[in-house]
Amino acid sequence: MARHPWEITLRDFIEKVWRNYGIEIELVSATVVGSWFLKREDGWFYPLAMMDPDEILTISLLEHLCWFYGIPPEDFGLAPSL
Repeated sequence: MARHPWEITLRDFIEKVWRNYGIEIELVSATVVGSWFLKREDGWFYPLAMMDPDEILTISLLEHLCWFYGIPPEDFGLAPSL
């Protein structure tokens, strides 16, 4: 079954950003089981508490990740940022 462009897992998002933009995102495990952080190259972290990397991202989270990494949300089938 085909998914919409915004129906993407965290793992797929990381791969697509690397493939299409050359941005390396490091998925860092936290001390709390199931918690993750995404690390940008400049050292900033984006917290993802209690999330499975193979879980489909919510639209809201995908919009925030696009903003955090400076990626056009339109590339994921989302409305352009204001």
